[in-house]
Amino acid sequence: MNRSYALSFVTFITSIALLFLWSLQSAATTFSGRVVDEAGDPISGVALALLSFSITAPQGQGEPVLLPSQQTITNEVGEFLINDITSSAVRLVLLPFRMAAYEIRSAKIEGVSFYVDDRQRHFGGIAFAIAPGASIEDVEITVRVRMRIRGLVLSADGTPLRNERISFRMERRREGGGGGSGGGTRDLDADGYFVEYVSRSAYYTVSVGYQGQSATSKEILLEDGERYDKLVLTLDGKSVPEPDRAVARVPNREDFRAARNRDRQGMWAINPENRHAYKRIYCESREEARTRAVEQEAHLVSINDTAEQEWILEVFGRENYWIGLTDASEVENPHWDNGEPVTYTNWSSAEKTVSSEGADHVDDTSQNHTVLIGLTGKWQEARHGSPLARLTERAILEKERFTVGTSE
Repeated sequence: MNRSYALSFVTFITSIALLFLWSLQSAATTFSGRVVDEAGDPISGVALALLSFSITAPQGQGEPVLLPSQQTITNEVGEFLINDITSSAVRLVLLPFRMAAYEIRSAKIEGVSFYVDDRQRHFGGIAFAIAPGASIEDVEITVRVRMRIRGLVLSADGTPLRNERISFRMERRREGGGGGSGGGTRDLDADGYFVEYVSRSAYYTVSVGYQGQSATSKEILLEDGERYDKLVLTLDGKSVPEPDRAVARVPNREDFRAARNRDRQGMWAINPENRHAYKRIYCESREEARTRAVEQEAHLVSINDTAEQEWILEVFGRENYWIGLTDASEVENPHWDNGEPVTYTNWSSAEKTVSSEGADHVDDTSQNHTVLIGLTGKWQEARHGSPLARLTERAILEKERFTVGTSE
């Protein structure tokens, strides 16, 4: 090959490479603009993201794929830029999700304004589609500070309760009637504080509990857009001793910390509706979960109605759990691992049915097992080695007969 031909060949290859790189760059989808408050002033340090929607593969052609989200933080003049967006269907949200200090009020995208309905804003964000390769510029996102109550929890001796998990309950009362309540657990920070965001004007009463001690606030009036950051709750110091049969005691909304301790210690909780015992375990795989269930003369949980599922999520938390249903069950007579018939399902897809294909002598790794998605309460299938299977590290065990006082 002479030098002239070699030089021409190298030049040709270089041109092709540059053209390819330029085409990739031109096809990249970008999203940029600024974040401002309701007065139009820019806000720095706001974390936002474009969450990609879940893409479900056609039946029998692989697992659903959840594309990664793109995240950024506004600079000192409120500007942001997100590059290389991989999904056309996205949801604009603020971070940390559901715990952000601000909430989106509206977004102006290419001259079109999107508003968040006050009744729906607790779901978070604005959903829209972006054409592949588009460059969306000059987006203006209007936010406002979220309403909240920030409280300090003190021990009976006046010292902050630092880095502890407490039981928590908030009651809401509105003038003219109406209200509500909710509870669960909250983790205090290193200074003993918690933060609870609210979404409407009302009178609020906060109650906390820790190791049998409790404290309740007076009513706090929050008007639209207000914050109350000076709440102090001092525990009463009246600790209640644990009964001897604590293992069989049913946790209530004021006693979530006890439920958490039972989980850490590998202990069982009793459902008062059916008197079955349930336990949450940590596991590296569904196979390990089932093996441990057999060792404890139990089975992966069978969920027979909405009430049972809600009890499980309330007691053990809204995590992802392996449950005892696989697609190897016969479609004419589907059943759980313990042999119970399937009388209730809550699939994330309305078209999902239990499949009978390969029901006889199917290797466990080729089956689709079921995961209860704690955040949504829906069920989703996961094959061995799939992303969802790798991320699911907990399971719920169940046994019908439980003897109080055993080593379990």
